[in-house]
Amino acid sequence: MPNKEVDTNLTSKPVDTVHEPEKKRAFHSKQEKPAALFSTLPYYSILGLYFLAYILIEKYHQPWSAGFIVFVLLPICDYVFSEDWLNPNSTQTKKLDDDVLFKIPLYLTVIVDWCFYFWALNHLCAQPFDLYYCGGVLFITGIFLATNIVVAHELFHKHDFLGRFVGGFTLVRTLYTHFFIEHQYGHHRNVATPEDPATSRYGESFYAYLPRAVFGSYASAWEIEKKRLINIEECSTHWHPKNRMIWYTLGYFIYPAIICKYFGFYGMILSLYLAFQAVLFLEGIDYIEHYGLERKEIAPGEYEKVNIKHSWNAPHRITNYILFKLQRHSDHHENGYKPYQTLATYDESPMLPNGYAYCIMMGFFPHFWFKVMDPCLMAYRKGGVPTPEQQAEANKHMLILFTLVSTVFGALSLIGYIRPY
Repeated sequence: MPNKEVDTNLTSKPVDTVHEPEKKRAFHSKQEKPAALFSTLPYYSILGLYFLAYILIEKYHQPWSAGFIVFVLLPICDYVFSEDWLNPNSTQTKKLDDDVLFKIPLYLTVIVDWCFYFWALNHLCAQPFDLYYCGGVLFITGIFLATNIVVAHELFHKHDFLGRFVGGFTLVRTLYTHFFIEHQYGHHRNVATPEDPATSRYGESFYAYLPRAVFGSYASAWEIEKKRLINIEECSTHWHPKNRMIWYTLGYFIYPAIICKYFGFYGMILSLYLAFQAVLFLEGIDYIEHYGLERKEIAPGEYEKVNIKHSWNAPHRITNYILFKLQRHSDHHENGYKPYQTLATYDESPMLPNGYAYCIMMGFFPHFWFKVMDPCLMAYRKGGVPTPEQQAEANKHMLILFTLVSTVFGALSLIGYIRPY
């Protein structure tokens, strides 16, 4: 959705190369425990999406309406509701860090997602459905599975054994378990450098980025594990039972075989598609999070320390709740072990024009992505923001894309209401 604060009727003015940044928006509350920071209730909102999807499918047989909610209504909510710029101060951060109640929605979301996943497989395998209906159920289930990778990411990025185990185990369904290794010990170390396969380059489309991210991340995870075994575990070879990549790779064959045993060959094919879609959207998230951002090389092969300027953020409130503040991504990369409820947002960080729900879809359409994001990137590199004229042009392209996306999902939803079930 367009930036609602920008006047689009500015075409007669000369275009500057950069515009001064807006006034500071990040702030602290003077209250000791502001509800906006200390309430866990907003983070249960994702469970509401699961419930809505289940009702729409099971009772009304309208799976594409769930897709409409995620990719049309959520961006509208991000546009309408106020942005979230409230940061915890040091005292509040300590209290939030110690509050175990914030872990409950994470574990509940994992449990609900596993249940929804197997319910969807059983539902589709129980009787034959046409391509329209089956495609809709698979689509929304794949979206939830991708979102659950975000939850797994939050869990395994901590020091406690339970969180790391649950976070790593829930990746099994995506056949992308090596993400557990590569993300923590590869991506976080090499982000915003040429060495990172999960950092998209300036001018690189999502479809050029995707193969490097998928295959490069797998190769990187093997290399990381090899170094760990030889240098830390002091093994004579990385072909050792302690090599997690051996077990992860075997799991990529064992898990589909288990699904085949209990859901049949058709169920296995469905599970493979769901893994594909989940990885596609996961890499779509990675694509938008670091697009074109670079750390300075201070010596051959040595780069400046990761800081809050090396990730795109989004202060949009609703998707921040649903994604457990993943959109405060700069702080996450600078402080990888901070729990989501303590993450801060900074005016100095680059900002996406809308929340992840919209920007991921925009990333799938290179023409619109480049038209919107390249001026933002170039302006940020010069220490400013896009000019009003550039913002107006970006708003135009964002509105066109949103119209197309909403029309497609609206049409798919409408078909469900007029076709016989």
